[in-house]
Amino acid sequence: MNKFICFLFIIIFFVSCFKDPENVGFLSDDIYLKGADTMMVSIGGKGETNYAWLDGSSQPCTFSIDNIRDKDGKRSEQFFQTYPYRTWIKPYDFLKDKTVESVMAKLSDKILPCFWINPVNGLIQYTETTSALKNPDDVFNVDVKVENSVGSKIYKDYTILKLTSTKRAYTIDELINGISVVKGGANNFVLYDQINSAQPDFIARRKNIYDDNGKEFARIHKISDEPRIGIKVIFKLTDTKGKLFDPTKYDGYGSGTYSYIDQSINRQNTADGMVVEFPTTPWPVDVNFRSYMKGPTANDFTTFDITSLYADVKAGRVPSLVTLAAWPANNWSDATAWFVRIRSIITFYESGTWEITCKIPYTYIDKKF
Repeated sequence: MNKFICFLFIIIFFVSCFKDPENVGFLSDDIYLKGADTMMVSIGGKGETNYAWLDGSSQPCTFSIDNIRDKDGKRSEQFFQTYPYRTWIKPYDFLKDKTVESVMAKLSDKILPCFWINPVNGLIQYTETTSALKNPDDVFNVDVKVENSVGSKIYKDYTILKLTSTKRAYTIDELINGISVVKGGANNFVLYDQINSAQPDFIARRKNIYDDNGKEFARIHKISDEPRIGIKVIFKLTDTKGKLFDPTKYDGYGSGTYSYIDQSINRQNTADGMVVEFPTTPWPVDVNFRSYMKGPTANDFTTFDITSLYADVKAGRVPSLVTLAAWPANNWSDATAWFVRIRSIITFYESGTWEITCKIPYTYIDKKF
């Protein structure tokens, strides 16, 4: 019994003298960025990577960029410069946020580097301010510092990034040119020319618009660098000869469909086209936004060469949603009206003033076919 008591006191003594060691935990040597070993960063583009693999390291871990080295091993200071960047701090609701004040209340101007790491999970992000970066095709090595309860370590080549010039100031996912004939209260799309992924020639036709070579019905080009932050877009619908359909009558397509009018502010139907604005990019905010825009309605066919259209539809030269079997023998002579409708998914990533012009075939505002 005395031996047991003595042994117990010895244990108590050692326990009372025990002090928790500092830096208890684990920081792996094998932390890395999940995903591709090399991340492609498009100059002027926006994106993010996957997050870090911690390999059982004690959490929380804090990440920071220690260095970004160029091909000569020197620190590339361009990645550590800061730029003004406008970002959302509250969700945008295009059905409610209709004024500059309501939109700006949900935005914040911050000064940020164009390339940074999320301190919590090691995810790397970059924004459109990468347009300030130089030397496309150059490769850089990114070294990251990770800290936790143990201490800190530098992870050389956490990722390798390559600058590319593949970024576009705008992207097209869909553009459809349609002429609808109204008969019996129904809309009949006698012309329906689609540039989208459902068509085998999508890539080639989209490239024609990107190249602005005049081979397609649409042209999209920048006419001014103002505004520096935000965007202004001018929409134009023209006839075959380039004459403008009356812009004061441009509007959305119908109930349940939305146009760029709804994803913008300060809409004006001017003599030069329908003008809309928005104080930030990317625009529209929803990059999957499908817009429907309608031109003026005509109640006679003196400006529409429907005879030539039918001949080309019958010859298979142009697409129509009306089959040859359903095409009326009287060639729509009892129709009450016709109008132009454009459907599109276009996203702008670069600020400034842009012009979108869509030419409508078989239409002649001067009535001279």
